[in-house]
Amino acid sequence: MKNILSTTRLREDMLEQLENEFGGYEFRFVKSREVTDRDREWADIFVTYGSDMKAEDMQAFKNLKWVMVMSAGLDDMPLSEMEGVHITNAKGIHKIQMTEYTIGLLLNFYKDIHQLNLEQERAYWRKQAVTEEIYGKTVHILGTGSIGSHLAGVLKAFGTETTGYNTKGREVENFDRTLPVDELHAHIGEADIVINILPSTGSTRSMLNEETFRKMKDTAVFVNIGRGDIMTDDTVNAVLSEGYIRHMILDVFNQEPLPPGHKFYEYDNLTITPHASSKTPEYLTRAFEIFIYNLRRADDFDSMENIIDNARGY
Repeated sequence: MKNILSTTRLREDMLEQLENEFGGYEFRFVKSREVTDRDREWADIFVTYGSDMKAEDMQAFKNLKWVMVMSAGLDDMPLSEMEGVHITNAKGIHKIQMTEYTIGLLLNFYKDIHQLNLEQERAYWRKQAVTEEIYGKTVHILGTGSIGSHLAGVLKAFGTETTGYNTKGREVENFDRTLPVDELHAHIGEADIVINILPSTGSTRSMLNEETFRKMKDTAVFVNIGRGDIMTDDTVNAVLSEGYIRHMILDVFNQEPLPPGHKFYEYDNLTITPHASSKTPEYLTRAFEIFIYNLRRADDFDSMENIIDNARGY
């Protein structure tokens, strides 16, 4: 494997490291919309965010051996068409920024920061401005990977009790307890805060429905920083219009970007953020570190980090 095609724009210092350490490789950057079949045929290694790999393009990748996905999600990739192609991703690079983002959103809500800022703009001093505490709240986190575990650890510093959900209920660091995800409906009513971090897979799409939210406390807050397709838009509209829970905080959606006239903008019990929870300048740095680690092991795929099972999708 010598030819590296990338639709991820790397910084100059990264390109210098590639040239200094991997002089025998040829690196070619092409914008996603400008990739040709000749580029695809040339590539042994493809560095991508994943959304520019389509099923109809796969036949042109005649020499492709390895794909490095510089993100965690593989939602848009034609995995069924990629038999024989090794895939790794950047799982684990999101835990710091997504934890900070989630804590910030929760503090913004419970401390009423947004409303206080609006009142400042109006030069209004609200007497008896009382806010709420996160301390003592019960938090349920769907997904116990690196993000969920790190988030649970930080939330413990606020004095919360955390329950994590994964496939089999295996124990994970920083959680007070973990449960199998198929027991969600039996326990979701205990939570003050529910946070979804699950990836998009066949088993998670539309996993949360109206019944899920009916079983939650009417005072509960739901945060989604995972994938929008964990529930349908009809479910979101029903939850918000019927007031099954107190508030939703959504960073991900089935339709992105949300158009100006979208129904979601009408709700005052919904906080919308534009799929921004993972986006900081350090994102690319951390993803590149995984790519370099794996490139050093290009001749021994089994020794790489973050190997993807194409059949399972993660």
